[in-house]
Amino acid sequence: MRARLTDVSDIARLFTESFMDSVLHHCGGRLPNPQAMQDVFTLVYQAEPAAALLAKGQAGQVLGYCFAPVGLSQLWWQALTGGHLIKWAWRWLTGQYGFGLSPVKIIVLNKLAFLRSATTPGKTANARILSIAVAPAARGRGIASALMAEADKYFKDNKVQRVRLEVRPDNQSAIRVYEKSGYYPGGTTNDSQGPWLIMFKEIS
Repeated sequence: MRARLTDVSDIARLFTESFMDSVLHHCGGRLPNPQAMQDVFTLVYQAEPAAALLAKGQAGQVLGYCFAPVGLSQLWWQALTGGHLIKWAWRWLTGQYGFGLSPVKIIVLNKLAFLRSATTPGKTANARILSIAVAPAARGRGIASALMAEADKYFKDNKVQRVRLEVRPDNQSAIRVYEKSGYYPGGTTNDSQGPWLIMFKEIS
C-alpha cells in the first residue's frame, strides 16, 4: 500500500529504531529530537508520494516501509523550492533538533560523498531504493521482500531501467533479501561510518 503524510511520524520512528547506530553516529552520539527525523522523511515523502510504500498490521501499526523514488532530482528540487532547507536551518538554530554543528558537518559531507558516487560512470541508475526497514518484531515474515516486489511494480510502471541501493557489507540478512529480489553487487562507496556495498538491479 502507499503511505500517507500522516504515516511519516511512524516511518521516522521505525527508521530511528532500525538504524540506531547510524543515527547516533550522525547526531554526535545522542538521539535527535523526533522532529528532526520527521522533517527529513516529510521531504522524502512530499518529493514523490507514490514512491512511499508501506506495510501495516491488522491493528494499523506500521510494520515496514520502503522509499523507491524514480528520480532523486525531485527530492533536491523539493528541498530547494519547498522551504525545507530554511525550516531545517531555523529549527536547528533554535535548538529544536537537539544537536550541534558537528553532526551537521558529518551529514553534509556524507551526502556529498553519496552524490559523487551516484554520478560516477558505471555507478549510475535512474531509480533508487532510498530507504527500507521492517520493525524488529515483524521480521522473518517476508515483509521486506513484499515491499521490494511492490517497488519493482512501481519501477516498471515508470519505465525504469536500472535501480541502485546501498547496504552495509556486514548486513548479511538484508543482502540476502536483495539478492533474492534480483540485486547484484556493483562496487563500494564510503562515508564517515565506513563502507557501503552498492547493489544494482536491471528492470526488464
